[in-house]
Amino acid sequence: MIPSNIEREHIIKAIREIDSNEIPLGRESKKFCLIFEEKRYPPKYVLSLANRFANNKELNPSKFSGGQETNNFLKRLGFDIEETPSSGTFVKSISSQRKSCETTQKRHNERCPECKNTIKRMLKKIYGDVEINYKFEVSTNVEDYKDFSFYQKLKEILLELQKYRGHTDFVRARNLPRCDFFVPNPGFIVEFDESQHFTEPRKISLQKYPKNLKLGFSLRKWTALCEKINAKDNYPPFRDEQRAWYDTLRDFLPEIKCLKPTVRLYSKEMQWCSLNPENPRDIEKFRKLIENRLGRLSNWVATVVLRSNGEYSNEDRLEVLSQVVDLIAKKTDGDGVILFPGGWFSADKKGARSLYKLVEKQVRTILSKKDRIMIACLGIDGRKTSEWAKDQIGAAISREGIIALGRKFHPTLNEKENVNLASDHLEKEKDKSRVFKFGGRKYFICVCYDIFGIKQKRIPNFGIDVVLDLVHGFHPKGKGPSGAPNFARHGFAGVSTQWKCPVFGAAVFFNREIPERWPSGVYWDGGKTRNSECTYENISLKPVEDNMPLKVSEGVASVRIYNLDVI
Repeated sequence: MIPSNIEREHIIKAIREIDSNEIPLGRESKKFCLIFEEKRYPPKYVLSLANRFANNKELNPSKFSGGQETNNFLKRLGFDIEETPSSGTFVKSISSQRKSCETTQKRHNERCPECKNTIKRMLKKIYGDVEINYKFEVSTNVEDYKDFSFYQKLKEILLELQKYRGHTDFVRARNLPRCDFFVPNPGFIVEFDESQHFTEPRKISLQKYPKNLKLGFSLRKWTALCEKINAKDNYPPFRDEQRAWYDTLRDFLPEIKCLKPTVRLYSKEMQWCSLNPENPRDIEKFRKLIENRLGRLSNWVATVVLRSNGEYSNEDRLEVLSQVVDLIAKKTDGDGVILFPGGWFSADKKGARSLYKLVEKQVRTILSKKDRIMIACLGIDGRKTSEWAKDQIGAAISREGIIALGRKFHPTLNEKENVNLASDHLEKEKDKSRVFKFGGRKYFICVCYDIFGIKQKRIPNFGIDVVLDLVHGFHPKGKGPSGAPNFARHGFAGVSTQWKCPVFGAAVFFNREIPERWPSGVYWDGGKTRNSECTYENISLKPVEDNMPLKVSEGVASVRIYNLDVI
């Protein structure tokens, strides 16, 4: 006999328990399944488990019957019961039993069963063998990772999750629950994250990830989604912490099992069921998305940081640019932006505008030799003296020509009376904006000290996704501007916090070594961290290709490449 005090909330708690710990052998159902959130569960086992939440002990299955008694009880509580398909598996998407969302658009939501089915079919088209609901023999006990290099970081994450609301006993499963998809060749998992994954505990764990952990998703985007959605699941009360811990272990699977980065797809990122696994264009679109997240460099920013002896000409700089383009073409697969320092070319006594056509022609020629789209973002100075240049311009050039121009709008104290400035950050230069669109992102060009102008003038972000700063240079102390740390920690990181986007900078270090840890790619959300704690370690983005040195006539160019798809 089924206890009458078992209520709907107890059933849901039982289902959550099964999601965490799975179904014991022998407790499956051969005839019927309970449907909840597009997954199947064995009705009789669910009721047995629900009794533990209602009456403090699991109900012995011999005390009540399955079939009609169990099914009618669950139906009265508002649950759907269906016959079990002969080839069905429990706790699995039932998409194969439902009509495509392409023909029933009104039913589409983030729990659309056809979305997961489409992802499975796409993965099979591209990679062949795909395992669904794959189980790794991976421990959930942090102490089992003492011999791994990331043990301390995992322990720190677990302690932070336990401290959040005082729930310390949420690791209930001995082994990591099943993953959504596993692609054996080349070896990676794909997780389909619905809204319940984006919680405060998940944000806590993401913010503790080590900088060198390779991820198949944007850490910045996932953290922002946690803040925006802030989902709460209180069945059981520690469910959010539990899910965050299991998601953390899945993200660390590449380190544990020597896999490629864990790829995550957000359920509302797009209407996945709208993709057609028989359409070559859709297949290519999906393949590119997955491979971008696996680390394929097809949407990137490269920074060029130069150690220079100060002896160079425009011809020398053009040759360096050509060398850098050749190097990056060998290291990347797709399209991107190459960021060079401010004042890369100089018109000396003439105005910067006198160089526009010549620089455009020469750079276009170099870029046109490559089989992908590259944009060179560089500085052009003019009317230069020993102390400053009256014209300081940032230019973005593609193989089609100049696509963006921006004149410095925020000077240093010494430049106020000596530099021909733009009236503000929106003023055009030769009818060109300093903002350009590329690869679905909007870029904003800063000329050196402009980076501080954004903060001081409190300019709000107007849709910018990436900031590029063309810094002129740093000198040895006492021999010129030398504030490299100030630019990184207050300039780059300050704007990144204010505009909530990555900031990249390129600079020349004149007659001095490039500081080993000086970051040319920065993302920092600030949060509650004190400004004094804004360290290189906290703000630095991890390049996928780091410190590729090129010997050039004036010294060494250090090239770093950042994958925008995982920032």
